Amino acid sequence: MKKLIIFFIVMGCMSCGDQFLDVKPSSDTVVPTTLEDFEQLMNYGNLAYSYPDMLDVLADDYYLEETYWNSIYNILPKNSHIWADDIFETIESDYQNWEKMYAQIFYANVVLEGVEKVQLSDRNKKQHNQVQGTALFLRSWALYNLAQLYAPAYKEATATQDLGVPIPLLSDVNEKVKRNSVAEVYSRILTDLEAALPLVQAEVDFGRSSKAAVYALRARVFLAMGRYEEALDMATNSLATHDALVDLNVGTLDYKKSLYMGLEASGPFIQSNNQNIQIRQDLFESYDLKDFRRSFFKLNAQGKPYYVTQYKISNYFFRGLDSDEQYLIKAECEARLNDKDEAMQTLNYLLKHMHSDYVDQVATNKEDALAIILQERRKQLLFRGLRWSDLKRYNRDGANITLIRTLGNKIYRLEPKSNNWLFPIPTNEIKASGLTQNPR
Repeated sequence: MKKLIIFFIVMGCMSCGDQFLDVKPSSDTVVPTTLEDFEQLMNYGNLAYSYPDMLDVLADDYYLEETYWNSIYNILPKNSHIWADDIFETIESDYQNWEKMYAQIFYANVVLEGVEKVQLSDRNKKQHNQVQGTALFLRSWALYNLAQLYAPAYKEATATQDLGVPIPLLSDVNEKVKRNSVAEVYSRILTDLEAALPLVQAEVDFGRSSKAAVYALRARVFLAMGRYEEALDMATNSLATHDALVDLNVGTLDYKKSLYMGLEASGPFIQSNNQNIQIRQDLFESYDLKDFRRSFFKLNAQGKPYYVTQYKISNYFFRGLDSDEQYLIKAECEARLNDKDEAMQTLNYLLKHMHSDYVDQVATNKEDALAIILQERRKQLLFRGLRWSDLKRYNRDGANITLIRTLGNKIYRLEPKSNNWLFPIPTNEIKASGLTQNPR
């Protein structure tokens, strides 16, 4: 198969001075034309699985000692750790978060335009559908992740006024873009996923989008929007289509058995086996001694816990889609919809797979059930890139959570209504595209 030298990652966004949404293609670009080309394009450099590491860097499940924080040479995670007003300082681009997610969208758009030119036949129908459905899924994946960093939590009353992120729908790099509203962003995500569902394969393959994965991502999106009935339906459908819940009494986690792979492989700051990424003591102690998940932690030389990767993916954390998240979405939605008994039954079924000699938990009311479920959600989905989004939606709903970092004698606070819950758009994009910057 001919080598594809495709516009952005190879020729554009690895050049530090170029802005992603305004890069021009190289003259020696080879344009993909076949279904095989489009499949190769979407698998380029594991790009389809990429996830913004900042969603974990900003969250509250870990802390750093002052000495280690002072030693960090990368300004972006260093400043992000303390939610600084000036995240970028003199840096103008952000490949890890903004550019890489828009590379996913660009590739998806190239495929969606190209696959329309491939004549559909009985012979290629299955592959044709899968390629088209995967591109729609990939664009949804990227837009959702971008919204979690750069946009406020979805709020029905203000979603049409709140600024979201640009939604490029063409492969034309000259397409004029603007910041679409939060309502428009979520509408596009859901529209793409609805269109992808009948196209993608029923068989689950961690490296490809599938019906179970589409249902799972839709469940995640609806949960973020506070649309609990639809989130419950989607989680239930995902589990009915493919339930890959691993019983830790007898098995181990493996990315090859997940619904969809996700990771940040380009030098993420939050990595496994880094003993300086220390887990909050209260979070560590919330895992009881009969909880198999407690074995996912090790103690460093100072006796402080740090988290070790699961899913058999070297030093990286799994940030994709899997059945355990669907059980937690199902349980949370059942509780929010006033069915606490069903919610606890769902949660207890999940936890039986995580404990030896498990004793069912019981909730006395809806609030009690929610408190238990949300705590278990945090414990189960540690470093899965979801905590930051959860905190934003909890505060949207009135939780008034303040995050606190302590470095030496200095205390940093992120108040519930702070502008710093929104990550800044890279300076080069502001200059090139005239996008409105998030206030700091």
